[in-house]
Amino acid sequence: MITEISKAQLLALQVGRLKDQGRVDHTHVSMLKMNNVWVALETARKARDILGANGIVDDYCVMRHMNNLESVSTYEGTHDIHKLVIGERITGIPAFE
Repeated sequence: MITEISKAQLLALQVGRLKDQGRVDHTHVSMLKMNNVWVALETARKARDILGANGIVDDYCVMRHMNNLESVSTYEGTHDIHKLVIGERITGIPAFE
């Protein structure tokens, strides 16, 4: 889990650096959001699994984090929308008109 979190942090750092240099593209932001929300959800799911039955009780905050992440996944845009944005950048074929 720590490896995935570290990779997500490095991706965010790189996109931030590109933004500071005026070189960031909206597809970079889509890649960042798509990846980092997925990493956060997967990490929370693994943490819940590690805790077993305790992973779903109020004594631990894993389920609260998972619920928050599900809402982030929705309002940051779904994986499919980000994939369409990235695909347009790669292929030049617009997904939206």
